[in-house]
Amino acid sequence: MKIRSPTTSPFAPESSAWLNGLRDADASASTIDCYSRDIRDLAAALGSDGVAAIARIDQSVVDGIAATWAATGTAQSTIFRRFSALRSFARFLSLERSYDCSKLLSCRFPPCGRVRRVAVSDDVIEIMLAAPTGDCDESWTYARDHAALRLAASSGLTTAEMVGLNRGDYNPRLSTVRVTGSHLNGRPGIVSPEAKEWLERYLRAQPFELTPSAPLFVTSRGTRFSARSLQLACRRLRQATGVGPDAVPTSLRNALAANLVRSGAAPEVVAKTLGIGVAAAWRYFDAPEML
Repeated sequence: MKIRSPTTSPFAPESSAWLNGLRDADASASTIDCYSRDIRDLAAALGSDGVAAIARIDQSVVDGIAATWAATGTAQSTIFRRFSALRSFARFLSLERSYDCSKLLSCRFPPCGRVRRVAVSDDVIEIMLAAPTGDCDESWTYARDHAALRLAASSGLTTAEMVGLNRGDYNPRLSTVRVTGSHLNGRPGIVSPEAKEWLERYLRAQPFELTPSAPLFVTSRGTRFSARSLQLACRRLRQATGVGPDAVPTSLRNALAANLVRSGAAPEVVAKTLGIGVAAAWRYFDAPEML
């Protein structure tokens, strides 16, 4: 079949309504621009700029388009973003325009190609977080480091989400933290009993008055813990216990995902827990340690 060039506004008027909805939801101008280009690239790959072509997409079409883009040198991250735009548009068509995009929305899409940290085992996490380090045991900063890493292990928050938490985001009654202001989906993060114990110990011992809008994790000067601060805290505990360099904050998040996969959780559950899309959650099911 000869592929014809798409119009300047493929899939109109539905695509315009979709992009306007994203704009109204405070999506950035760069996101709107990228998604506009993504659907033009998709129309070229499909050889059609009609919405009906979107509804006909199935796994074989996704695989063919992905292979074509990869063969022409398109970066994996760009391919991932294009399919993310496609999924977003398909959800809009399903919810707002009554199109049946079920075949497309059930497809497995290529991963984004980022370097993924290996999920460390539960035994390694326990060794790193359970071993004492002498005179440091009673310091509030030691309690803070333990609380932060215990929370990272139980909630699956990213490093940015961890350091972005405020005191008011922690709910001891529900044993959760509220994740907002992230580039990922907002959600409650689970606080395990061990994490809660260390959080309460840290909050009692730290010397500052932490209002609800103040950072949950603070430095010795009372300023917000940075991503680098969390990484250094992890390194201090790792070096004190002889744990290998693979144990970093990101690997704690991946360990939670791996445990969910092993327990039989569906991709939708993994996605909701980590604040990501279902397509992105599939990379945890395809990880080498899961095969």
